[in-house]
Amino acid sequence: MWIFCPLNGPATLKIGLMNLAMTKIGQHVSDWEHYTLRVSNFTGELWQVYFSEHSGGGWVDAYDLEYIEGNKPIVYSSKHGHASFPHPGLYLQGSSKLGIGVRNDTARSKYFVDSSSKYQIVAAEYLGDGVVTEPCWLQYMREWGPTIVYDSRSELDKIISILPIFVRFSVENIFDLFPTELYGEEGPTGPKEKDNWEGDERW
Repeated sequence: MWIFCPLNGPATLKIGLMNLAMTKIGQHVSDWEHYTLRVSNFTGELWQVYFSEHSGGGWVDAYDLEYIEGNKPIVYSSKHGHASFPHPGLYLQGSSKLGIGVRNDTARSKYFVDSSSKYQIVAAEYLGDGVVTEPCWLQYMREWGPTIVYDSRSELDKIISILPIFVRFSVENIFDLFPTELYGEEGPTGPKEKDNWEGDERW
């Protein structure tokens, strides 16, 4: 299941017990996110769900998922970042050991998409040519948004300036632990240009 998100909001940094909301860093136009259901070909039973998380992701067994309306697995999308997770809570993109990185927060909400009823089949190559008519936008092989380079130094300097003097120098080195997406972002490519369109999911 592929989901197009028109805007990725600014990041929130976690440095120990401090949470610092950025104004621009991490914000960019458009994102393609996805999750994958692994189903038994013999029984139709759900075995696993793959949750994509930024440049990676992971499989979660069916028994460790949350469900709604009986047998519909819940996919939580993180605030601003759109990465998908199996449970609500905080997922840190960075060093969980040090408690430093970019927050990925998920929670239950009144806002949701029922992808069991609101979806469009856009491709099924394995069925043969012409069985499913692919929409024109699926053939768009360029970036779906502009390349953005953030003035990260000015925002990070503001963060450093509010920290106690005895931790400022160590924190400057800690910024190297943050994901590279924090400092700039190219427009995302479409589903067909992802390596998992034809290959296996990333681990």
